[in-house]
Amino acid sequence: MEIKGTELRVGLYLADDFYEAPRKAWRYNQFFGKRIQILSFYIPWGRGNQSPDLAGIQEVLKSGFIPMITWEPWYCVQELPEGIRPEDQPKFSLSEILRGKYDDYIWQWAVDLKEISTPIFFRPMHEMNGNWYPWGGKVNGNRPEDYVEAWAYIRSIFRKAGNDKLIWVWSPYVHSSPDEPGNEIWRYFPGTQEVDWLGLDGYNWGETQEWSRWQSFQEVFEKGYGHLTQLAPEKPFMIGEVGCAEEGGDKSEWIEEAFGLLRGNFFQIKALVWFNIKKECDWRIESSKKSFISFRRNWSLC
Repeated sequence: MEIKGTELRVGLYLADDFYEAPRKAWRYNQFFGKRIQILSFYIPWGRGNQSPDLAGIQEVLKSGFIPMITWEPWYCVQELPEGIRPEDQPKFSLSEILRGKYDDYIWQWAVDLKEISTPIFFRPMHEMNGNWYPWGGKVNGNRPEDYVEAWAYIRSIFRKAGNDKLIWVWSPYVHSSPDEPGNEIWRYFPGTQEVDWLGLDGYNWGETQEWSRWQSFQEVFEKGYGHLTQLAPEKPFMIGEVGCAEEGGDKSEWIEEAFGLLRGNFFQIKALVWFNIKKECDWRIESSKKSFISFRRNWSLC
């Protein structure tokens, strides 16, 4: 499936459900004077959502937004017993997916999502080259080649169900963790026939963590962007998650640099989804008035 148009599509993750997120996004539309086009949602398999919330997805579409569903085989952090690390969930390992443990669940989603009215972005098992999710290629006995096989396996079930309403987004993190031979981003690529859009996630953590430092937008994304555009130069490209801390530098200038590069060197990027919540730090566009004004001004130039 395709989404036509050449303009940069801007999206938000707001940590709201399918019903509240559109209402909140319309307020951002008024503030920005431009229209948010993509709304991002995360659906963990472990939550027991045997079927997708079709009414909610249709509500997002009717409100004029394109949903992007990040489909996650795990129990999210809030659902885990104390002391269990998020990645330590072997029941969601790639081998478990490949041996058919979740076939009924996958099939139900594949069949039900045929009912949606227009294409939506679908982003299964993102950031697979990291070690913080149970489907990561270096945890739970997983290997990068298992990820490639699991992606193709999941998509084959959707094909058997006759589901052609999804835009499949393959979305690694900007750098692999661990950063070592055998864990390079390219090892996780399922192939051009299995992927509709390329995606890339990345953050400027600034000085919010002991291990972090301020990084420019170019520092964060340049290397990963180069890898992915070489893998499949004909595919449309999105930044599936992005955020910037305030601590350690000038966030307003960081935003200005980002939009400048999206108009220039990073011209293959057709969509950007901002992770607009307070979590590890205040990633939000409105973390300061200066940052908000910079986002509004520089987006208007795209």
